[in-house]
Amino acid sequence: MTSLRTTKVTSTQTTNANGEIEVGATPPIVRWTVVKGDSAAFRIYVEDDNANPIVPADYTIKADFMRNSTLLFSCTPSVTEFDEDGEFTVYVSPAQCKLLATGDIFDVQLSDPVVVWTVCRGVMNVIPEVTDKFA
Repeated sequence: MTSLRTTKVTSTQTTNANGEIEVGATPPIVRWTVVKGDSAAFRIYVEDDNANPIVPADYTIKADFMRNSTLLFSCTPSVTEFDEDGEFTVYVSPAQCKLLATGDIFDVQLSDPVVVWTVCRGVMNVIPEVTDKFA
């Protein structure tokens, strides 16, 4: 399984061509392709500002899936037996995957009592199911 790598750098500062100071950091964008009605997962690796893997158990992790401004569902990414230090897995069940359509968006956030941190956001690409389409 491919891992998304992201760091805890929550803000950067640069000066643009107009001399304006720009601050902030854009979370990586994932285009997640799934087959409608299948289970699907991807792994996220996160490290702190010192390039050390975070401890996922130190955070509450949540992923929200939306169409336009309507929440379709939320899921709770977690550490699996296959994840290494700093990693956790975002998993959607077959029932959740049936709700998704191409163009739906999602984001994954880590939070603790002080910080809310969006580690990635994405757009769904949903391929039609064939095998169980009429079941």
